[in-house]
Amino acid sequence: MIRVTTNGTLRGYRTNLTRSAATLNNTRNKVLTQSNYTSYAEDPAAATQAFKLRRSFSRVSSQLESAQSLNSKFSAACDALSSIKSDLADGQAKISALAGLDDSNASGRQPLGEVIGSAADSIVQILNSQYGSSFIFGGKDSLGDAPFKMEEINGENVLTYRGVRVDAEEGTAEYDQLKAMAGEESYVDIGSGLTEVDGKLVSTSAFNGALSGLNFVGYGVDEDGDPKNMASVMNKLSEIFKRCDADTGAWASDQDKEDATRLTKKLKGGIDEITNQWTALDGRTTYLETSSNRLSLLATNLNEQILNIEQIDLASAITDFSWAQYCYNAALKVGNSILSQSLIDYMN
Repeated sequence: MIRVTTNGTLRGYRTNLTRSAATLNNTRNKVLTQSNYTSYAEDPAAATQAFKLRRSFSRVSSQLESAQSLNSKFSAACDALSSIKSDLADGQAKISALAGLDDSNASGRQPLGEVIGSAADSIVQILNSQYGSSFIFGGKDSLGDAPFKMEEINGENVLTYRGVRVDAEEGTAEYDQLKAMAGEESYVDIGSGLTEVDGKLVSTSAFNGALSGLNFVGYGVDEDGDPKNMASVMNKLSEIFKRCDADTGAWASDQDKEDATRLTKKLKGGIDEITNQWTALDGRTTYLETSSNRLSLLATNLNEQILNIEQIDLASAITDFSWAQYCYNAALKVGNSILSQSLIDYMN
């Protein structure tokens, strides 16, 4: 026969009661925190998997934020170019220039010149549009001062881009500066598999977020010595029309008439070019939107996987807590009976 002593019973009871209390406390914590574990030691495998998923989620979230920011910037750039093309260049400037070439409108050439000049100023203002604290068309160096300015150089008002004359001739140091600024790049990781080879970034694995206004409205001069920049062409047209006679509208010279005709044709060519640039920019904007949607879906999926690992099933957790509380209360009730009987035995 095995003798059951009072001390043995008490030790067994205390052990089981402690276990019940620990279970109750653990299930209570799960309900309160709604987490499957509160420390790495509780479930190393799940914690490790969750850590990897959270690292992926953090990277995707950063890529998503970049893609959404770029998408907003490029959308604003598309709107700006659309306004330049439709309202100013193809609208006010071209219509006014064509009207000014018509001799039946000769008396209105000076006012038409004012309209063209105003449209050119508006283009410069739009090209200096900002997204947040940066200039949309400022290229890589988009912070600081506005990129486009009308400055007086050698007694002449000329358009500059980041301090460099836009109508610089090819082969000059200024032209080389313009070409370099037009080709600036600022790559951003938007989830295209950022890759480096021999320490150099593979351009197709990231997105170039730099937008130089030079690429959209042109720079340098052509074979006739005329500016390739749309705003500069419009400024020259404005000056020619404003030199016409205020009453009769007669040209200041035959050369002015010839220049006005030639520059109007080039304005129309510039409008076609900015249309092509807008189309290309719109395609890049669509790509950014698609990337944003893809990254958003990926972030959602990763978050769901993290929650499945870390977060409890609340209904099941409440059930476990209720059962643990019932067991603990039952253990206390049984303990009262054992202690009462043991005390009487001890006294006897």
